[in-house]
Amino acid sequence: MKRSFFTLLTLLLIIGQTLAQGSKTVSGALNEKQTNTPLLYKGRQIVVGSGGGFTGESVSYYLLDNGTLFAKRSTDSTFRSLGKQTSANTQRTFRLLETGCKIKSTQFDHPGNRYYFVSWKKGKQEHAVKWGDPQHTVPASYNQFYKSFIALIPASARL
Repeated sequence: MKRSFFTLLTLLLIIGQTLAQGSKTVSGALNEKQTNTPLLYKGRQIVVGSGGGFTGESVSYYLLDNGTLFAKRSTDSTFRSLGKQTSANTQRTFRLLETGCKIKSTQFDHPGNRYYFVSWKKGKQEHAVKWGDPQHTVPASYNQFYKSFIALIPASARL
């Protein structure tokens, strides 16, 4: 348990340093490869975010299995690029969600007025865990994964 916590913490520090190098907006211009944005990407994706409340707006962060990290508000028409992760960091993050959290076999869908989510996508296949309803406690591994993933994004790059 301690070893996996320290592995996750190390991962977050490394990813945080990589993300701190800057961000740029991806607009779908002809010089950008559309297949490398989350909308049309065919590989695996991790999507982490939150939403609801008074406005109903949501914010999502996407990590593609090629290492590219994006952010998007539900009201935005474009994705914002937050940088690229190393292959090792990307593999470790996917492994934590797929093996550690067991995203493909976890059934938990209890959003509240304010909700949080972690999902895994590949093509049309998607597995998601949503929580926020105070009457249902999310599995601890998801809450930890969510907090760790958000913490790795520099405050200046968060939406």
